[in-house]
Amino acid sequence: MIDIKELDRTTFLRESLVIYQKKKGFRFGTDTFLLADFVRCQPGERFIDLGTGSGVIPLLLLEKYDSVTGAAVDVVKECAELAKLNAEVNGCADRLDVFCINVKDVRSCFSAEKFDVVITNPPFKEVKRGLINPDNYKAIARHEIEGTLKDFVEAAAYLLKWKGRFYIVCPVERFVDTVAFCRDKNLEPKRLRFIQPSVEEKANLFLLEARKGGGKGIEILPPLIIYRDKKRKLYTEEMKRKYETFFETE
Repeated sequence: MIDIKELDRTTFLRESLVIYQKKKGFRFGTDTFLLADFVRCQPGERFIDLGTGSGVIPLLLLEKYDSVTGAAVDVVKECAELAKLNAEVNGCADRLDVFCINVKDVRSCFSAEKFDVVITNPPFKEVKRGLINPDNYKAIARHEIEGTLKDFVEAAAYLLKWKGRFYIVCPVERFVDTVAFCRDKNLEPKRLRFIQPSVEEKANLFLLEARKGGGKGIEILPPLIIYRDKKRKLYTEEMKRKYETFFETE
């Protein structure tokens, strides 16, 4: 069980959107928000978030799209419990099913081609490369300890309906791997956007949409610049608009 004393209570985008996170441990960042912003859902669709953490992406999507339903999975028991708590606090527990399972085991929990949309902000550091964070939750979120990038892509391919959409955010160092894994599982890249911390810096992240059974052809969007003044943490006009208008649907 989660000890409420170990949690921070914050609001995000709206005062009514409450998010509980562990005071010590992995916390959601800008990449999580930008992935949620990149996702497009149609009325009545069902999505699943692989490696959901505290459930921020499902919360944002359920708040934005009032006719969709979702599921979320995480291998860490406390993360799954946090996601359930956040869904209950925000009044959407009846629209979100949360499971504590490894992405490698989705076949034991879900039938094939069950979802219209699959979303993930997966662990990206290969275990033999880079220092592993001593905090176990942060390590699992960033390093391929409980599941590799390939495992997440394979799970997405299994769960997606034909012509369903896969959304992922990842560091650029795994871009070629991501495209290769997607192509191998018949997930065709359809929309791509690189993210730069500032105009002076190279891209460090990318957002990708792939479609199961999609034809060849990809839309490459202009780079997304986060800060116009990184030292003073001043966002670009586009970033400010994203935060201000996130809940507006086209």
